[in-house]
Amino acid sequence: MSEDGAGGLGGLWQRKRIAAMHRIQSAALDLFDARGYQAVTVEQIAEASEVSPSSIYRYFGTKEDIVLWDDFDPLLEEALPEELRDGSPLLAVRRLMGVVLGQLVGDDEERIRRRMRHVMSDATLEASMARQMYTASEALGGILAAQLDRPVEDLEVQVLSHVIVGALLGGVHHWHGSGFSEPLLQVLERSFDILEAGLSTTAGTAGRSTAVQRG
Repeated sequence: MSEDGAGGLGGLWQRKRIAAMHRIQSAALDLFDARGYQAVTVEQIAEASEVSPSSIYRYFGTKEDIVLWDDFDPLLEEALPEELRDGSPLLAVRRLMGVVLGQLVGDDEERIRRRMRHVMSDATLEASMARQMYTASEALGGILAAQLDRPVEDLEVQVLSHVIVGALLGGVHHWHGSGFSEPLLQVLERSFDILEAGLSTTAGTAGRSTAVQRG
């Protein structure tokens, strides 16, 4: 049996790595909640999570990424090409987001809420998230280009990939701005509804969208 399979040493190593990153992120969030993001150092996070500062940099790369990291990004990247074979890019991303977020249990969504409170209240973190989302748009564009057999610079590929990721970012901003008044999955489903309806809005219909009417 291969040591790199899900049940072999490779899979065990990956599970241990994710567990360690969860532990570090939890310790960091506790410190950020108590003292504020800017007041906490990587060395303090390392001490609270009982690892070395070098381990934190090895796992996350930067202090900002301790907040921004979540473990379902690799799942989306791995599953998306297969999903795209069965239909439109928008529907593929929507299905995957539903599957991933539908698995959130217990404190999972509360962890995301805690992370977003810090992101939306700190200019450094918000800028880092914007860069992360741009990178995600470019990655999605690469996948779309390969599936559609088009160059990555193709206008439709670029517009579609950035619009889809932008809809997710807009949904997260709304979720935070509304005080997390509804489940994240429900907000993102509504974001996709807006895209599918044609991005048209009318006065007095906050939270709703209507399809573009063409004569």
